Amino acid sequence: MDVTPIDVLAFVCEMAMLALLSVAGWRLGPTTLLSVVLAVALPGVAILIWSQWMARTSRRRLRRPPRLAAEIALFVAAGATAAAAGLPWWGATFAVVASATFALARDA
Repeated sequence: MDVTPIDVLAFVCEMAMLALLSVAGWRLGPTTLLSVVLAVALPGVAILIWSQWMARTSRRRLRRPPRLAAEIALFVAAGATAAAAGLPWWGATFAVVASATFALARDA
């Protein structure tokens, strides 16, 4: 399998989503303990969702059109979470770039 630049960018978007959710979780917590919990739980939930329905090795992987819709929904949710945490430009930029990248990727 050949790895294209768009495949690399898609992987970077996946990792950026996890980092953005961690930062958003940290900022959303009213106490240090809750900040830590959210910083771990938010990316953890995203990982669980991704591994069940979007990962290449998943037995339950969605077919391309519904998978793209699910990926975009997850990216928009991550962007909205970042916006709620006081990072609206980061959230919006991430949602647009990640959604466009996965729409262009042949099998992301």
